[in-house]
Amino acid sequence: MVIRKKDIKTHSRISRNRRAVTPTEDKEVDLAPVEMHVIKKRGKGTRFIGVGLIVAALLLGWFATRLALSGWQINKDTLLKDLFSLNTTTLIGEDQGRVNIMLMGIPGPGDDVEGPDLTDTLIVASLSTAPEGKSVLFSLPRDLYVKVPGYGNTKINAVYEIGNNQEANSGGELIAGIAGDVLGLEIPYYVRVDFSGFEKLIDELGGVTITVDKDLYDDKYPTPSKGYEVVDIKAGTYTMDGTMALKFARSRQSTSDFDRAARQQKVILAIRDKAKQMEWLSNPAKAISIMDILTDHLATNMKISEMKRLINLMQDFDVSKLVNKVFDDSPTGLLYGTRANEIYVLLPVGDDYKTITDYVTKLLSNEIDQGELDQQATQEPLKIEVLNGTNITGLAGKIATQLGQQGYKVVNVGNNSTKGFVKTIVYDISDGQRVWEVRKLAESLGAEISTDKITTSSGALARIVLGSDANK
Repeated sequence: MVIRKKDIKTHSRISRNRRAVTPTEDKEVDLAPVEMHVIKKRGKGTRFIGVGLIVAALLLGWFATRLALSGWQINKDTLLKDLFSLNTTTLIGEDQGRVNIMLMGIPGPGDDVEGPDLTDTLIVASLSTAPEGKSVLFSLPRDLYVKVPGYGNTKINAVYEIGNNQEANSGGELIAGIAGDVLGLEIPYYVRVDFSGFEKLIDELGGVTITVDKDLYDDKYPTPSKGYEVVDIKAGTYTMDGTMALKFARSRQSTSDFDRAARQQKVILAIRDKAKQMEWLSNPAKAISIMDILTDHLATNMKISEMKRLINLMQDFDVSKLVNKVFDDSPTGLLYGTRANEIYVLLPVGDDYKTITDYVTKLLSNEIDQGELDQQATQEPLKIEVLNGTNITGLAGKIATQLGQQGYKVVNVGNNSTKGFVKTIVYDISDGQRVWEVRKLAESLGAEISTDKITTSSGALARIVLGSDANK
């Protein structure tokens, strides 16, 4: 379904049992005189009811107009009930103690926008409805390589666009299903917002308070005119407007996609905190203003009653108990970088997404905390030897120090018997037992992995022969 004033979309619900395969024209009003009546003073309770009815009528009229203009297919007989009933809707998964929602951010339409439907942000919010349960924000990187039914393999940030191209307005359902397969979760809901809506929402909230942990500098932040501008945010606490918050959340030139994912989670929580502080749900004017903004920039398959229920849940949500997980290519990230069809992609360790689904299952079971789980995923540091294959003095020592700081155990540093290497080579001496870590090591160095069989007496499980490309 499509909600249209302009660009709003709402799509059909994902079946509980279905999982995606792996992947007005103005009118004059007659103001004729009316008979006057004596106005009696009313008690506070009566007045409140009267004001409440007026607000309700205004809200109903506004919602009805917006929905009529948009073409949102709703049941007119239940609209009033949905908006103002004291009864609450039960969200899918709530009875089982967990509600999962796919959150997406896209550039959105614009003459200067490339890939307006490519998802720049992908976060799965897994919210526990049990007091003792664990709620988690899972960030999925843009470069995650997944299989799309009827299409083939692609980066996950293209799935939403592919789904919409396969069948109108089906992108949200497709990506929620595929992300669900990656994590081992059923994700019945999705919410998608574009960058313009993101900025306007934050401005309407009066800005959000965010603590920047470390300096952020990016001299190649993209502009709408396809140029670049400088983003320079020093460490500290800021009340960010929409423009600044978007830059903080999107910048990745001088950092990694994984750092960016962590910043995006921070912004989401800041928005939630500000909305709660303002109590905008009890402020009709503010609620209407915010909904008016989102109407033009939001796509979701949630019903009005379900949105109300979700907001109620979020109001009572204890942020201190929230767990943040960014899947990355760190030792505990469960991903490694490689190339597929000449493009950089991320795959799960062992080339099996079961590695990730098992992690998610254990994390959400509440039987083990994230720290212990990440520690279990980390083996003994990979032992490496670093040999200089160039005539650049001190190169091996320099690179060995850097790798040691990254957590590798350097057991030998020296000169290679052969010089003149231009490209750095990494050799796997672990008999395939630590192949995924060797791949991560090679990727971090921009090196090639050799298939040659070699031996060493140093006890290293990987050998690095440095080329001149390592001297950066």
